[in-house]
Amino acid sequence: MQRITEETFRILVNAGSVRKITLQPAPWNGKERWAVVLKLGMDEATIKSARTEVRTWASLDSLARWLKAQGCGVAELRVV
Repeated sequence: MQRITEETFRILVNAGSVRKITLQPAPWNGKERWAVVLKLGMDEATIKSARTEVRTWASLDSLARWLKAQGCGVAELRVV
């Protein structure tokens, strides 16, 4: 699975290259957190942060606000 920066994510969204956005649980030190998985053609990618390989959010509300600010309108929620 590829890792992309937030800037690359914005470019891909604006270009219409992201086929699907999935929000899924990402356990972090025993705490519930959320990560974004993108479908890009046949490949999948996650968003990386400056400090970690996968950027995570503590709440779905904060993640939804971030996605909206990036220009995303629809995302799939995976609850495991």
